[in-house]
Amino acid sequence: MSDEGGVAVKRAHDAAARGAWQEAFEFLVQADADGLLGPPDLALLGQVAYAAGDLDTTIEAWERAHAACAQAGERLAAAGAAVRVAMHLLFDTALLAPVRGWLARAEQLLDGEGETPVHAWFAVVRNYERMLSGDVNSAREWARRAIAIGSKCEPAACAIGRVAEARSLILEGDVQRGLALLDEAAVAVVSGDLDPMSTGVVYCELVCALQGLAQYDLAEEWTDAMERWSRTNAIGSLHGRCRVHRAEILRLRGSCTEAEIEALEACEELRPYLRRELGWPLSELGRIRLHKGDIDGAEQALLAAHHAGWDPQPGLALVRLAQGDIAVASASIRDALEHPLQVPSKERPPNTDLRRAPLLDAQVEIEIAAGDLDQARAAAAELESIAVRFESKALVASATVANGRLRLAEGDAAGAQQLLADAVQLWSEIGAPYEAALARRALAEALHARGHDDRAALELEAAQSALERIETAPP
Repeated sequence: MSDEGGVAVKRAHDAAARGAWQEAFEFLVQADADGLLGPPDLALLGQVAYAAGDLDTTIEAWERAHAACAQAGERLAAAGAAVRVAMHLLFDTALLAPVRGWLARAEQLLDGEGETPVHAWFAVVRNYERMLSGDVNSAREWARRAIAIGSKCEPAACAIGRVAEARSLILEGDVQRGLALLDEAAVAVVSGDLDPMSTGVVYCELVCALQGLAQYDLAEEWTDAMERWSRTNAIGSLHGRCRVHRAEILRLRGSCTEAEIEALEACEELRPYLRRELGWPLSELGRIRLHKGDIDGAEQALLAAHHAGWDPQPGLALVRLAQGDIAVASASIRDALEHPLQVPSKERPPNTDLRRAPLLDAQVEIEIAAGDLDQARAAAAELESIAVRFESKALVASATVANGRLRLAEGDAAGAQQLLADAVQLWSEIGAPYEAALARRALAEALHARGHDDRAALELEAAQSALERIETAPP
């Protein structure tokens, strides 16, 4: 290595040590152009390229590190590099075929080796590969293996394994055990003992689990903590993912203008990293715009999500309903439930009842509009059973609104009034002004059907006032 090349590599290591990722990246690219990087330096290039926002270079660097180590007969290092390739492909592209290929290569290299940190990380990545494939039982087994091995030699893999097992438990309906394990996983985050990427992954997984369960108070607490951490510590796609979670909470709280800004910035920050999963922030943007009454903007965002390869439902069906195209709305929501798109996503694992819940919620409203009360009744019943199983106040509120709307459509205005009044209270307690306003609007219809026009007017006025505040609120 030339003196100049050695200086560049040393400067890169120094810059990386103080978190100057772009500076480190530029020094390593300079040294690499002169052919001066060995396997350890290629591994560092993979790390700093990710932090600097260059996913392609990240993956290429780890691939080259793998090849160099394999050629040198360093099986364990080659396996570790293969696991890193698989991890970045999985977390940021969700392209499972190459993920499985790299994991198979790592598994061959690990055969006959004793338990090492590489084995712990292999178990972490295999867990997510199984989860994103919809195989929750197998995912949980691999998460437990990550915990068992990681607890001996790799705390970061152990922490991610804990939160991964918690997610599997929750997805299987074992909510209390899952929440307890999330608490255990959170200890590793607040201790400050993990590296920035592992810390960010645990934070993100905590919030994903709680958002998916509609445990919004806890999700908000951890989103706030993740946001504070991300201001100075987040690397790679983690800052953008934090923005999406923040946008979700802001939307729930009725701060939709601020939420839209966060979602737009998240899309830009995540664009260099995500492929199909870019549809996640785009779908959230569409949902925010629906809440703001911007139907055209919502349609634009949801179609962009679809073009990215993401499932835009139930948002797009609700857009069609708002546009008055009830037949298309009904057909699309039925298709989404009967033939769900199996889009691999760490944020939204497939094949789960928690994925079906928002689709069923939308279907009740759409099928009532279409006049198909049998379909609406079946959707409401399934939604109610999911709410009970997952012990979620927000899901219970959704099911209560659905049943209230159904009772009203069936002509039972008195039963509808009671259910919808309960729903208004539930959504108000949760702190979701948009959902509470929609429940109030339905309650006004029930009151009007019973001849209580004065009370109906009061509820309708309160609902319209809340919706107007959401639509016109400044950032």
